[in-house]
Amino acid sequence: MLKAHNVSLEVDGPGDSEQNAVLHLLREVSFNVPPGHLMAIVGPSGCGKTTLLKVITGIQEQTAGELLWDGRNLSDEEDLHPGDLGYVPQFSVAYDLLTVEESIASAMALRTQLAQTEDFIPSLDYILEVTGLTHLADRQVKVLSGGQKRRLGLALELVTDPCLLLCDEVTSGLDPRSEHEITALLRVLSRGHPKRVVINVTHSLASLDAYDSVMVMYQGVLTFHGPPKAMMHYFAVEHPEEVYLKLTERKNGDWHESWEKYRDTYYKRHGFDGKRVLPEDEAAEKEAKKSDSGPSKTTVREDRPEVEDDSSTHAEDHIPEHHEFPPIEMPSVTTQLFELLRRRWTIFRRDKAQVWLHLAMLLGFPLLVVIFALDGIKPLRALSTHQNENVKVEMESQAQFQREQLNAGSLVSGLVMLQVVLVTLMASNNAAREIASERLILEREKLGGLQPFAYVGSKVIFLGIFVLAQSLWMGFFVDLVVGGLPGDLVIKLALLTLASAAMTSICLGISAMSKTPEKATILCIYLVGFQLPLSGAVLTLPDWLENWVQPLIAAFWSWSGSLSSMRSTAFYDAVKQVTATDLITPAVAAFVLFVHVIVGLAMTFVGVQRSQWES
Repeated sequence: MLKAHNVSLEVDGPGDSEQNAVLHLLREVSFNVPPGHLMAIVGPSGCGKTTLLKVITGIQEQTAGELLWDGRNLSDEEDLHPGDLGYVPQFSVAYDLLTVEESIASAMALRTQLAQTEDFIPSLDYILEVTGLTHLADRQVKVLSGGQKRRLGLALELVTDPCLLLCDEVTSGLDPRSEHEITALLRVLSRGHPKRVVINVTHSLASLDAYDSVMVMYQGVLTFHGPPKAMMHYFAVEHPEEVYLKLTERKNGDWHESWEKYRDTYYKRHGFDGKRVLPEDEAAEKEAKKSDSGPSKTTVREDRPEVEDDSSTHAEDHIPEHHEFPPIEMPSVTTQLFELLRRRWTIFRRDKAQVWLHLAMLLGFPLLVVIFALDGIKPLRALSTHQNENVKVEMESQAQFQREQLNAGSLVSGLVMLQVVLVTLMASNNAAREIASERLILEREKLGGLQPFAYVGSKVIFLGIFVLAQSLWMGFFVDLVVGGLPGDLVIKLALLTLASAAMTSICLGISAMSKTPEKATILCIYLVGFQLPLSGAVLTLPDWLENWVQPLIAAFWSWSGSLSSMRSTAFYDAVKQVTATDLITPAVAAFVLFVHVIVGLAMTFVGVQRSQWES
């Protein structure tokens, strides 16, 4: 049983005055919900419905009052075990490019240890069957209708057979028929576990008869909780839709006091004493089942009709025999990491636009560098330091040599910087949206027990493959085509890879810290855009600014360290002629770039662990 006693939530207000100092999002909310119960939380927008749901889940912590589950105080002790709690948010929590079956199987692998057991397939089939998704198992999420996606959201939470299932606006935006079918499915799910409580937040009052009880919220207070028929009597209205208008006739405090005064009377009058009261149609259905000696109905995936939506059928008519889930245990961090990595590669492989974009950058950017290198490197190799006995000729040769040396120095410095900037551009493209674009899915999976270390580790491995491929191919290809740029190739490749890793790490951190992918993308574009002008490779920075800016510019360290590797070649003098900035040794440059990587990973861990649910 779920119990709430005087649950309140206060937050700082927008103003400095005493009146606006505190906002009461919830105020002294008390209720009991027995097992096997389906309850609706209704009320006008902004009345505290979703806030109350987030307090129950532990996403937000109440500032006063108690929440108890089976007698255990969730305020003082740990929150519910991830396997006991199912939370279905209003938004979609599935990847568009995965199929329905793949989405559910991935959720099972991340939240249970069933994947390697004989219970995996029966459990998966049961979830598909009870949610009416069997005939859609092989379809990608992106082609599902709104109602089908809501069913999938419910299916993802059933992988642990939770005893507390919380739904936030799962019927919003649906047509009346689909809304009725989803509500009927919630009712089925509330009966599918001996201890299960199902709570659905909704602003719709169209299907209230399917609920065992209705809770009416208004401006953060509880104004009614009881059977749907009693609600209209309490508010003295003829239709449920009139309740919202009725609420505006009194202050929220008055409604709260009125309910506190008459609550026990209504509970007694309507037989609502904490035990589930079955609607008449369900009671008749149960009696009919008792008298039916025939075999129970089961449904097989292949026997389901191929229709776009099963809304033409009633969920109660397709209740499969209850599947007994084995004891749910959380998988190891390693198991979660490899499942996340497998899922990410599947999504990437199916995203043809991303595949072609990465191939275009991988092949096109090195070609761009080569175009600038072909006509400039070879003349420098032919430079002669042989002295001519004719003074006039010798002076002309030296002048020509200096001109060619300056041109060659500028070309070598520019080619190295161009490689670095293009590599950082690819890194930014790889990481900028990587976490921000799936933030809401991440938040839901964290609530279900996903370990941040496993999540970040999967991103590091996935993006690390791009770092190696893009940076190493850039260095090898350019060096091969131009006949070998001056300097140690191994050092240049290492610094190019570290520059890519540093930018990838920092952009991944920005993505983890950002609430939207658009914001993350803009910040990362700015970061790459400042690499060239603030590196000192083209324009010399003022001394007072250089010491503050250059440590933050990954391109500077890779460029500078690569040029320093040319000390033993004739090119080094040419490079020094056009470089006003002091060059850094490769070892120091590599160390600073490694620090960039560590800072970016630290940002990523902090951003992933920080809760960023939608308000």
